[in-house]
Amino acid sequence: MARPRKELSNVPLTPAMVNWAEALGDAIGRGMLRALNTGIPSLGGNGVSHGAGNGVAVRRRGRPPKMLSGNGLVSSDRRCTVDGCGREQRSKGLCSAHYQAERRRLLAGGKPA
Repeated sequence: MARPRKELSNVPLTPAMVNWAEALGDAIGRGMLRALNTGIPSLGGNGVSHGAGNGVAVRRRGRPPKMLSGNGLVSSDRRCTVDGCGREQRSKGLCSAHYQAERRRLLAGGKPA
């Protein structure tokens, strides 16, 4: 047998509770509008947002780009050691692109640089 429900119409509502409920409703409504306007991310597996042609951002794979500080320049002691490359070094003095290229070359049987 189900429990009888409480009758909520007899509970007195204070003005503070009414204001809180209205503010909560407004916040939920604004959040829903924002989600509908920007596009709700896909709930399924492959990370591709449906409707990419109509202004909805597609989620990219991999590490998100680092936020560039100030003017976007990397200090000289943190730059990749390859000539002409101005990216920030990640490992062994190389940026991620040059490190991966060196790693692929070594795996293919090349000599270390």
